[in-house]
Amino acid sequence: MELLKPKRLLTLIFSLLVFAAAYSQKKDDDRVYWNDRQKLIVDDFGIKTRNLESGATSADFAIDYDVSRFNFISKNFNKNVRNYMVKSTSQIDTTGNVQQYLLYQQTLFNLSEIYARELRKALKENRKLLISGTKVADELNWKVMSEFLDRRSKYTQETNSASDPVKQKEWEDQIAYELNELKDFVYGK
Repeated sequence: MELLKPKRLLTLIFSLLVFAAAYSQKKDDDRVYWNDRQKLIVDDFGIKTRNLESGATSADFAIDYDVSRFNFISKNFNKNVRNYMVKSTSQIDTTGNVQQYLLYQQTLFNLSEIYARELRKALKENRKLLISGTKVADELNWKVMSEFLDRRSKYTQETNSASDPVKQKEWEDQIAYELNELKDFVYGK
């Protein structure tokens, strides 16, 4: 078996690195990560409809995490849990009340961030259990996501999808309060 010459090997490695960078960039191009300084805009939605073709708006929010048995040493899980919206599967009707739709989805995104921070906090508090495996992380994620889904439903009902300004303001204030209470668990902090 003939060994690759150093020049060919370097070319192969460089090509693989370029391909990997391009692939990972494409993956992140389909995500809008939660950011307190950046609100959702129409361009963040991959599907744009007209005249309520498939409803006013919907968004796919996801909280993912990356932990292993070795994370029991870690005291900070803020970079291990990410909260994002998937652009390609999120839709908005551009002929309806776009500002209300954006407010509704942004509030849901903010609510999702509360639970991402709750997961970061729970992982930190239970980190020693990770030594026996990542099942504990899966269980914590399940618990947090169940709470988020229940709360999401309650928010939607109480505010009629952000169309009740009084209830909407109450929810915004409560969410802001909770985000502040969990400020130690902001992504990357």
